[in-house]
Amino acid sequence: MQNSLLNLISTPAPVLNTLGLNLRLGLSSEYPVVGRYPSEPYEAFLSIYSPKGSMLKRTHVGQIAANRRKYVDVTAITQKLVPNDDHLVVVHRIPSRFEPTLDSVDLPVEPEEGMDYSMFRGLVEYSYTEGGNGSVIYETAPNLNAPRPGRKSSNTLMFTSQTVISDVVESYVVLIHSSVDSSYTNECTFNFSFSNYQGEQVWSDQVTVPAFGVKVLDVARIIPPEAIQAARDLQDGLSSFSFVGYSDDAALQFVVVSVTPSLGAVSVEHTHPTQTYLFPLDSEHSRTVKEAAQAGWNRIWRGGHHA
Repeated sequence: MQNSLLNLISTPAPVLNTLGLNLRLGLSSEYPVVGRYPSEPYEAFLSIYSPKGSMLKRTHVGQIAANRRKYVDVTAITQKLVPNDDHLVVVHRIPSRFEPTLDSVDLPVEPEEGMDYSMFRGLVEYSYTEGGNGSVIYETAPNLNAPRPGRKSSNTLMFTSQTVISDVVESYVVLIHSSVDSSYTNECTFNFSFSNYQGEQVWSDQVTVPAFGVKVLDVARIIPPEAIQAARDLQDGLSSFSFVGYSDDAALQFVVVSVTPSLGAVSVEHTHPTQTYLFPLDSEHSRTVKEAAQAGWNRIWRGGHHA
């Protein structure tokens, strides 16, 4: 299958202006499995999207030399374009031997025999100015939300137990809706629920996310105050919840950001797709199991607490 230079290695990341956080992206020219492929220089490009998912600008942000790493200060680049709202950026790495330019990055290329770019990861780091930082590393699945003629659309099932809040700790589940297809326009619906640690569902709802957009779910604003109070630990004041969500019509990526603004502290978690560890290796069997799980959760949510 042909791919564009732009999406040989791409990492979508949300810019979280509403949380007051700065964003840096860390990029490497080395394959994660050291020694599998020789290191080579890469050109880095940044695609910047509006809060509604339209392309605002694409820019070259420098070269990553062979056997080296590079940080890209995304906030410094995007602040004038989108100063206040949350939005998406995608950073791309292209081998310098292709001599990529802003005019050529969308050109299709044939797959190179023996080369697999799918395991290249990007580091996503959030920080407070004059405060701490937190980071996470993740890769982008091949053919993310690519056209699937005659087949069902991509879908998502995810869970995390890392939603913890208190009088000083805030947690946010951030939905990332991107694609390797620059003409992708699908708006997706995401269904989700929160449960306390006794397994009791305390809230369920759904949101929509535009193509090339992000959605930030503020845990403390979504869960009813009485449920937060009932789950509060008497010793540390923390209320902990588990989160489950799914989309039938898009593959989403996620980060869970926990912050303590009074201390300038930031923690970031990336949730891997459930099927990575728990589902059968056969893709068709995996899809069957995932669809059954989504249907089961949907039945549970219909009987729970809704917006």
